[in-house]
Amino acid sequence: MLIYLYLLVLAAGWLLVYLILRKVFSREDFGNLKLYPLAFVLRSRKVIDFFDRVVDKFPLFWRVLSNIGVAIGFGLMAFSIYFLASNLGTYLFAPQQVGPQNIVIPLIIGVTIRLEHLPYILLALGIVLITHEGMHGLVARLEKIKLKSTGLFLAFIFPGGFVEPDEEEFNRAHPKTKMRVAAAGSFANLVVGLLIVFLMMGLFLPIESGVIVLEVEGNATKITVGDVIVGVNGVAVNRETLFQNITAEDMITVETMRGDISYRLKKPINMPMAWILRGIGVKRIDYYRPMRIGLGDPMIEYNVYRMFWWIQLVALGVAIFNMLPIYFLDGSLFLNSLLEFWIRDERKLKAFNIGLTSICVTLLALNIAFTYRTFGFFQL
Repeated sequence: MLIYLYLLVLAAGWLLVYLILRKVFSREDFGNLKLYPLAFVLRSRKVIDFFDRVVDKFPLFWRVLSNIGVAIGFGLMAFSIYFLASNLGTYLFAPQQVGPQNIVIPLIIGVTIRLEHLPYILLALGIVLITHEGMHGLVARLEKIKLKSTGLFLAFIFPGGFVEPDEEEFNRAHPKTKMRVAAAGSFANLVVGLLIVFLMMGLFLPIESGVIVLEVEGNATKITVGDVIVGVNGVAVNRETLFQNITAEDMITVETMRGDISYRLKKPINMPMAWILRGIGVKRIDYYRPMRIGLGDPMIEYNVYRMFWWIQLVALGVAIFNMLPIYFLDGSLFLNSLLEFWIRDERKLKAFNIGLTSICVTLLALNIAFTYRTFGFFQL
């Protein structure tokens, strides 16, 4: 609960600084920096100049890449719709096959995501949003579409970037041009997500080596936060054995990476390994995957792994679901631009988009509803 206090203090600090700056300085003093009660936006023309230099130096490369992005965009849109439809079918017609792979939930910090993951989420969002918008900007300048501004923002604690194209120029652009720009963001996210996955495969061993202790009871004297438990009474700790029964007569030996810890029993036991760990004061654990070249501290290695895990999860999630043909998502703009080749009547085009948006939103909502119906309320 301490983190809630930190966030409350931070919010109060934000408001205090905002009020002081507004009192002391005029709006003109901030230039390209725009202040809000719990946020700021920094606009810059230099980023647009950077985009121009990059696309002018390697125009063929970016042209090929943007065309690949369009092809990938088709694939991501088809996959996102297929996944939601088939996933719903599994919930409805094959509930015995439902597992963690069928979970679909919105990523809402403090609601569906535990606040302890906040640092990882903030880093992931910053990387995903900046690369997403940056790729939109690069392809827009490649297509000679004017950008009004670009910049960075910080909304309370959530970082990100933005690209603001000239709407009139964009609307007048050829459908192929609009498709390239629309697909660019998700394509960038897909590339980032896959690069992180490959990086994780290279840096970390493919198998878990025990569990790492993340929280202990106040009366725990021997086991500490950061200990990696690799075995109990000679039985390796992993996903398969954690809930298997361990039998012991008078002594329990917990094998950790820093050495063995022994506990004398008051009476013989036959219980799941997880219960034994709870009995010695372990309150919360997670599976531990070591790095190929160790950093010397398991907790640092664990945090590096979690950081990469959240980046790839957010990047791939945004890449896929952003291409759903739902209003306000890039997928809708992408599909709308494609349909302009055949449908000239704006009213028919709008009606088609509304219908498809309704179908996709319904699919998404049903997947979320069946997830919580099956697994109950939980937090990642």
